[in-house]
Amino acid sequence: MRGPLRGRGRTAILVAVVVLVASACVQSESSSGNQSSGLTKIFVQKFRYHGVPSTLPAGVHEFLFQNQESFPITHEMIPIALPSGKTAQDVIDGAKTNGPSDEDNWLHIGGDFGTADTGAGVIEWLNLPPGTYAFACWQTGTQSGGDNGPPHASIGMVAQFTVT
Repeated sequence: MRGPLRGRGRTAILVAVVVLVASACVQSESSSGNQSSGLTKIFVQKFRYHGVPSTLPAGVHEFLFQNQESFPITHEMIPIALPSGKTAQDVIDGAKTNGPSDEDNWLHIGGDFGTADTGAGVIEWLNLPPGTYAFACWQTGTQSGGDNGPPHASIGMVAQFTVT
């Protein structure tokens, strides 16, 4: 390559740009008053979410989702908005009735966390306005292995919470 962006010089410029952009984002977020409330650690064991707060303040939240099952399986933590009058039980009932396709009946908030195999984790930031939400898993598979089985939401892997 010709010119001033050869070898290490190109790397140094890229690092400088990343640092400047990250610095500007931090200043912008803190000056907007929409600060993070800290890290919320949520894990899965025995097809249940643990550590989901019942109530969170509105704003930006950082979630660490970890799959701590004692056997190999894939889980996910999909944030969904619950319409007025709906509860986690409605999500469970829908997954029982419609299977994995029931996931499309719920409004996803902030995208999907993605999947985490046993021992792995995923971090995601969500900006949550006031409302009622749930985390749900539509992955399939059983403790005995394979991808067969009902969606995990249908066996109760749904956790409801409120944002005020």
